[in-house]
Amino acid sequence: MKARRGFTLVELMTGMGILAVTVLVIINLLIYGIRSFGKTTTDVNISQQNAQGMRRVIETIRSSVSISISTDGKRVTYSLPKVSSVEDPVTGEKEFLVPIQSDGVSRFFLVSGGNLTDHTGRILVRSITATDPEPSSSQYNQAYAPFQSTTIGSRRAVTVTLITKEQVNGSQRWARMKSTVLIRNSQ
Repeated sequence: MKARRGFTLVELMTGMGILAVTVLVIINLLIYGIRSFGKTTTDVNISQQNAQGMRRVIETIRSSVSISISTDGKRVTYSLPKVSSVEDPVTGEKEFLVPIQSDGVSRFFLVSGGNLTDHTGRILVRSITATDPEPSSSQYNQAYAPFQSTTIGSRRAVTVTLITKEQVNGSQRWARMKSTVLIRNSQ
């Protein structure tokens, strides 16, 4: 007598059940991974945007001669030092005139309509929020000033705060950057 080959109905149903559970677990892991990737990508993008805008503002106003900040803290106006009309023979660059004096050109950075722009109208950072969106913050839902005048020792300084937010997968993501820059050439 020959032995029968094949599976019983119970064995097939058990195998299909195990396969179904395995497929569901894999699909859930895939969906979780895609959502996590979306959140992480958004976090990196808004942090990078903030960092680039912050770096541009700080590098520019660090060397300013005169600086003023509006009462609402959304606009910083500055002028840069006057540079020599001839290039330095060693470095090949035009250097600041000594003693330091203003070039007389008024420039600014402005936070308005959710964007940080420079005096040319170029947008440096998008999606800036006017209030602090972090529930664990002591300033939650309160307005903040992007630019604040301060001092470090006897020197003038400016604190720049940028909080940007973006919606991803039904939740809000935000990035907060804050830096204080010492004004080198302020008088």
